[in-house]
Amino acid sequence: MSRPLYLEKYPHLFQPMTAGKKKLVYKNRIMVGPMQVSGAYSTDANGTINDYGVDYYTDLARGGFASCAVPVEVPSHSAHFGTIRLDEKSKGFTFMHILQRSVHAFGMNTACEIYHPGICALAGTCDLMGPSSFMYNGRMVREMTEKDMDDVAQMYVSAAADAKRAGFDAIMLHYGHGWLILSPLSNQRSDQYGGSVENRVRFPLMVIKRIREVVGDSMVIEIRMNGNDRAEGGITPEDAAMQALIMEDYVDMFHVSCGTRLDAHARPKMHPTCFVAPGHNVDGSVALKKAGVKKPIGVIGSIHDPYLAERILAEGKADYILMARQAIADPEWVNKIRAGREKDIRPCIHCDFCVDGGRRNALTTEVTILNDATFGNRCSVNPLVGQGSARVRAFRFHGRRRVAVIGGGIAGMQAALSAADKGHDVTLFEKRPFLGGQTAIYPEHLWFKKEIQALREYFIHQVRQHEDIKILLESEVSADMISKADYDAVVVAVGAEQTVPPIPGIHGKNVVMAWDVFGNEEKMGENIVIVGGGSVGCELGISLAEKGKKVTILEMGHFFAPKSEIAERMSLEEHMIKHAIQIHVDTTCTEITPEGVSAAGRDGGRKFFPADTVIISAGSTPLSELRDSFQGTAFDVINAGDCMGPANIRNATDSGWCAGNVI
Repeated sequence: MSRPLYLEKYPHLFQPMTAGKKKLVYKNRIMVGPMQVSGAYSTDANGTINDYGVDYYTDLARGGFASCAVPVEVPSHSAHFGTIRLDEKSKGFTFMHILQRSVHAFGMNTACEIYHPGICALAGTCDLMGPSSFMYNGRMVREMTEKDMDDVAQMYVSAAADAKRAGFDAIMLHYGHGWLILSPLSNQRSDQYGGSVENRVRFPLMVIKRIREVVGDSMVIEIRMNGNDRAEGGITPEDAAMQALIMEDYVDMFHVSCGTRLDAHARPKMHPTCFVAPGHNVDGSVALKKAGVKKPIGVIGSIHDPYLAERILAEGKADYILMARQAIADPEWVNKIRAGREKDIRPCIHCDFCVDGGRRNALTTEVTILNDATFGNRCSVNPLVGQGSARVRAFRFHGRRRVAVIGGGIAGMQAALSAADKGHDVTLFEKRPFLGGQTAIYPEHLWFKKEIQALREYFIHQVRQHEDIKILLESEVSADMISKADYDAVVVAVGAEQTVPPIPGIHGKNVVMAWDVFGNEEKMGENIVIVGGGSVGCELGISLAEKGKKVTILEMGHFFAPKSEIAERMSLEEHMIKHAIQIHVDTTCTEITPEGVSAAGRDGGRKFFPADTVIISAGSTPLSELRDSFQGTAFDVINAGDCMGPANIRNATDSGWCAGNVI
């Protein structure tokens, strides 16, 4: 009898693994890293995990992952709202046992990730302390005393004991990202806890030993550590290897991450954006391997491609793979590759809204923990995250209906899929010869938009293979046509058009609209001014600069890319600096001439920017007149996507999902 195809394609990914003296079995090598996902939805105000939280982790278990990590913060709610508590007051044990039974039924192990925010604590919630005294984002950090260390260690021990009582299989200690005392960036001590790697590991090792005394060998202890701080003067792969060798006798697993909150510009590596190469933490796991670490070593960091994950394991660069954001985007990732359905994986687009929702207004030079930073965290491509059960229960099927979806962008395709999945007969109209809407403006060669291309391809594949969806391209329909066709319901997803601001000279021969530039960068002049510093303007500037163009960006607001999450904005900043792109905020274009652009600063100062080509990237405007023309063409007419108001992919998938499900 031949082996299943998935074992032929991914023999290392689907090989079981054991860890710890009790030989805890992991059914495969694919695990879910810890994430503060939708805190406002998955826990109650007192930190008790609720139905939505149980649903979230159960979906991961049902999807085939071998393990998941549940973050628990000490002290509770000291840095993140919505963090899970394990104590009698919160009834955390009762509901956590419900979670354990639910996920264990699918053969998934659970790890309780314990961490202390240290220097990143919310002001007023607990002591702002760190290994050394210094100013961090305008706040004074108090140097930890030995009594502080003892107190913090006891917090970890108590949390570990609670985790054991709550039915967890493993303890995951978060020693990365600048949270604790390992990094030389925050540890400037000259005593026995500072200086050398051996000294810096002393306190974390003390915590591990005390936890081991409490949990014994009944639980696996996993260390989440930085293989590289990605910041000057921080942890290097060689440092990380030395740390692991010192701790190895007391722990069972290591998993390697990178980046630190101690350097804002390392954040895009910690939560990788589309500008960061997949598998960028492998240098850290390889360093541990080369140093002779024998315990299983895992690696995380945009490893979303199953072929890449298999290759990392096959080449001996790691023993298991962790993912977080991709598991949020598609909890069925494992099951889909088992079934040979790789094209059906809903891809993560690295927007970081799940991580950084609420941080858009933070300065790129200051990454503080904002009080509302985690409220509203959602996934841009998975509309069910954090509220899946509620949404599924909310919609009922009342019989098969004929549905017209007008517009084949992301919102339109999602609406068509949602309606068809309910059993409706759907016709999808798109006036252009291709699907994808605004996502189609990005050419395939634009390397930092490959995730957007993947998302577009995913949706196209889904609608094309659905037996209840009929696709009509190059079909521009009118309200009269739709009305005469006698559809039961109509979803209007006609999108938006580029905004043409009332700037004198905007119709000049040297002026080009942003969407028309992608794929035609070589045809632009050598000296370019982009009017509008949103994410599209910045991305376009980078693409042009990479082709040798001199680029200047003018943004009338205080921030460039104001609708991007902070990690993405810092990635944009990094690449704009790399390519010598000049960006001027608080600067309004007042006139365009054949020679360039006149602009005024917020302070009233005026300046002229010479340019061969002027590109307008001023956002988009809903096609409201076209949208409204379809009102009354059917019993139900529902709007979705940018035609309601220009937003983002998250809004497109969310509004499309709702539109298709209310029918």
